[in-house]
Amino acid sequence: MAGAAFATTGDGNIVWTDGAEGPEAVLSGDHAWDTDDAAKSPVKIDLKGYTLTLKTKSATSNTGVISGDGVTVTSTSGDINATISGDTTGVIYGAKLIENFDLVDNTYLWAIGAKKEAVEGASTDLTVKNVKTNDPTDGNWKRKQFKIVGGGWNTAVDLSSATVTVEDSIVGHSVYGGSVITFSGTTGVSVDKTLVNINSGAKVVRSVYGGGESRKADTISTVGQSHIIVNKGALIPGTYLLGSEGDKPTEKGYVYGGGNAEGGVCHVKNAIIEIKGGRVAHVRGGGRIEETTGVSSVDVAEIRLIGDEGLNAVSDVKAGGEAASGDATLVGSATIELRDITKAPAVEKVKIDGSGTEKGTTLKFTRVKADLSALTISSMDILVVDSGSKVTINDLGGAKTIMVTGDFNKMPATNILTIKNAAIAAKVDVIIAADNLKEYKWDNGSLMVMGRDSGVAEPVKPELPKDTPAEVKPVEAKIYAVAPDATDAEKNNVIRDASEKLEGISSGDLVVDASGAITVKAETVRNAASSLVAYNETITKVGPLPVFNAEVAKAQTAAVAYKIKGKDLYATDPSKINVIKYLGSGEAARFVYAAAAADFADESYTVMLHGTSTIADSIAADTEYDLVLFIKDGGRFDLDKADAFVADPPAVVQTEKKASGGSSSGCNGGFGALLLLGAAMLPLVYRKKR
Repeated sequence: MAGAAFATTGDGNIVWTDGAEGPEAVLSGDHAWDTDDAAKSPVKIDLKGYTLTLKTKSATSNTGVISGDGVTVTSTSGDINATISGDTTGVIYGAKLIENFDLVDNTYLWAIGAKKEAVEGASTDLTVKNVKTNDPTDGNWKRKQFKIVGGGWNTAVDLSSATVTVEDSIVGHSVYGGSVITFSGTTGVSVDKTLVNINSGAKVVRSVYGGGESRKADTISTVGQSHIIVNKGALIPGTYLLGSEGDKPTEKGYVYGGGNAEGGVCHVKNAIIEIKGGRVAHVRGGGRIEETTGVSSVDVAEIRLIGDEGLNAVSDVKAGGEAASGDATLVGSATIELRDITKAPAVEKVKIDGSGTEKGTTLKFTRVKADLSALTISSMDILVVDSGSKVTINDLGGAKTIMVTGDFNKMPATNILTIKNAAIAAKVDVIIAADNLKEYKWDNGSLMVMGRDSGVAEPVKPELPKDTPAEVKPVEAKIYAVAPDATDAEKNNVIRDASEKLEGISSGDLVVDASGAITVKAETVRNAASSLVAYNETITKVGPLPVFNAEVAKAQTAAVAYKIKGKDLYATDPSKINVIKYLGSGEAARFVYAAAAADFADESYTVMLHGTSTIADSIAADTEYDLVLFIKDGGRFDLDKADAFVADPPAVVQTEKKASGGSSSGCNGGFGALLLLGAAMLPLVYRKKR
């Protein structure tokens, strides 16, 4: 019965009540956790400023274990002297929230996200806040082993997801996203997705792993996708003493995309590491091997240094992994991306190393406008630079290929990449995987790119033929736009407003084009529309149109038009235009061509001579047309679910037949060969201007 108290146990300084979600305990004095306590599977333990001792009394005793489902251990009094202590391993299974206490003495505490009797397919979400550990008197952290595990510990079931968040806490050992296996007999466990957030105030003595850990030869810990985010104010410095000097050199101060193999097997299919700030001694796309018999593998690694603080957070970044002895773990393929960098790094001699992969490593610059010649770059296969970049580096780090991505529409001649050591950069292949690029020039260390000057689509109110169905009404669309020289904050505000009006469209799907209009990102359209083209075709151009909304009578069909040059319709036959409707969440659909007024209906389009009611029977490159879209209020293509309003983020794409064999010609030559480098190498095409 809720509110009824259990009999107090042990030393009498703990009071149990039957809460709405399960047993809850409150300390009224220092208390030693015993077998009766362990049997209660608590949902909450409130220390109230006292000491809870987790201490195993014998080799077979279980008194050091707190086991529940969604367990909170807290100190609501805010007394920083609230402690958990013990000289052997204490374990909190099924942990949800651990906060506001100190760890004292020679503490071995494990916080496990999964409950002890984990359920197949379960998800975990563990937060550690304001858990402090006293500095060891001798400076040696080897006996201060506070570990955090998002998955399970020696569980035999697979989990769907595991999330760990650490802030304002000192982790005396390591953080693991996946499951940890230390006993023989558990041959294999997996977690589909892991997410580890290392936030402000978090200090990790040893390492952070996106994967799990396996210690015995017959154990396997697998993660589908691991994702680690290190934020501003976090600290993984690699400066703590662990036993004798030089002990555990590959375990101190590392962020690993993979797991830790101490004799068993750890595998991560896709490892993502995002460094946004703080301080990290070493970043590795792969995992770690403790014993030579262990195997730690990662199929695809993606490392992102985001913003100036992200670049300044690191000392060295490597695509592969590390081994305490023997050969280091390999990664299948890797991408190391520098994103939104505006300044040279404040940290001297930052190393960006592409070694440790089987299929190659790509170094990618996304919106980087800085002199990064102080970086030491090595063992790269491909360098990718986008239209938002203007970057200087000392050399290509061994890369023999430069790939250009983005949208260069209306961009004047610009040096997007400068190599100081021109002699090293002499023999390089340049591959263009960008939109609206008119020409480029590679001159032994300088890549100049010029965009084409295409027409800009403008919304207009169409003139419809007299025999247009009565339920179809011409309306003039309103677009979301900012001044071309607007600040990033102003652009973000308009993007947010537009996404709020478009059901299923996130702000991350949208971008400001060269004219200041809001469109769907070209790469988003390309990815979504790829499922609509024939198996033997590929999308070669993407032309996002401004996002619009328009007012129309309830349940009527709005006719909305864009004035557009024929060359931007990517076809000479009106019926062959690929007019795409982006539906959100990676899905798209086609508008169907209407050749006569009688066919004007929801989810269709037509092409008219600009400013007239005449349907065009062909398209000339330099002639202006009205591309008319028909969207019914409340229909599938209406993303504004308010009555009497329609909204749409449309686009036009061009497709071509795939080559039957061999390499393609022209500026795109050699692209097929890049596919051999793995999925992480595929170009992402960014369109910011249209």
